[in-house]
Amino acid sequence: MTRTARIGGPIALAVIGAILYFAVSDMIEAVDLTMIGLILMIAGAVWLVIELIVNRRRSAVTSERTSVRDPRAPGGVTQSEREVRRDEI
Repeated sequence: MTRTARIGGPIALAVIGAILYFAVSDMIEAVDLTMIGLILMIAGAVWLVIELIVNRRRSAVTSERTSVRDPRAPGGVTQSEREVRRDEI
C-alpha cells in the first residue's frame, strides 16, 4: 500500500489566503478580508504540516554482518550480510 501526502488542498487554501491578504483591497462592511486571508494562510500551513507528518514514510532498515571462520574459504573467513526492511503501515 502506497501512502501519498495530499498537499493540493492545503496549498490551495494558503494561496487563497495569500490573495485575500496581499491582493484584495476592497472593503466589505464588518468583514476584515486581510484577517481572513491571514487565517487561511495559517490554516493551510498547519494542514500541510499535518499531512506531511501523518503520511511520512515509516520504515526501518537493519543490517547485520556476520563473520565465520572457515578454513576452506580464501583467507579463512567467510562473511555474510543480511538486510531486513520493516515497513509499518
